[in-house]
Amino acid sequence: MAVVRPAAMAATKFVATPIIPKDNTKAVFADYSASSVLRHSVTDADLPLLDVNFCGETMPFDQADVVTRWKHVFTNFRPHSSQLGGLRQKSESFFPTIDPILEKYDIPSDFRYVPLAESGLNAKAVSRKGAGGYWQLMPATARELGLKVSSRVDERFNTRKATEAACKYLRRLYDQFGSWSLVAAAYNAGPGFIKAQLRRQADCSYYQMRLPRETRFYLYRVLLYKELLSRPDDYSSFLSPEGLTTYHFRPDAFYRQAA
Repeated sequence: MAVVRPAAMAATKFVATPIIPKDNTKAVFADYSASSVLRHSVTDADLPLLDVNFCGETMPFDQADVVTRWKHVFTNFRPHSSQLGGLRQKSESFFPTIDPILEKYDIPSDFRYVPLAESGLNAKAVSRKGAGGYWQLMPATARELGLKVSSRVDERFNTRKATEAACKYLRRLYDQFGSWSLVAAAYNAGPGFIKAQLRRQADCSYYQMRLPRETRFYLYRVLLYKELLSRPDDYSSFLSPEGLTTYHFRPDAFYRQAA
């Protein structure tokens, strides 16, 4: 699970941290480990490789490892494709609220898909590390960005205020890195880590950078949501027509109830 971390915070492993809704309902994020691909036993040979880009930065499908990661996230989403309708319903009410705020801070519209990767559009999501809300802001980061976070008031769960805070943070990251894909990586792993990697790998792109497993797949997960919500028909042959056309509303898409 990706969260906004202070710069010094170490990046976690790619296997996602569970999300806990504030009503204390137990939920577990779908496993993105390599073993889950084998466990699902699905073929990825027919996944179309289209012109995918993040904020104008094209995904380099001429790199074999990029293709492998892209197929990996799609293969892991495939068993959950019937939940896409629920996500679409949530996004249709969520996007009109956050899009004007993204525009206000001159943040590219592709960042509207970050909360899907962060929280599954669960407004009251709280990670075990304490990140909360759609944008999964850590308490210290949220306070530093001007939000009130206490036992009585927690503005991370206020959609507009949390989005304003996240946009301030994203704009700050862009001023440091000048690349929106590196901004996404820094949002996940922390700017300190990305700065250190750039010192080791000068002029390196997100797709070439040596990153922790979670961050290495993070942008792919964001782009998966962008692709499936913006042009689902192009992937229907891979995810199955039923999964994309039969909309069953099930809360917390990408989550399963723990025993």
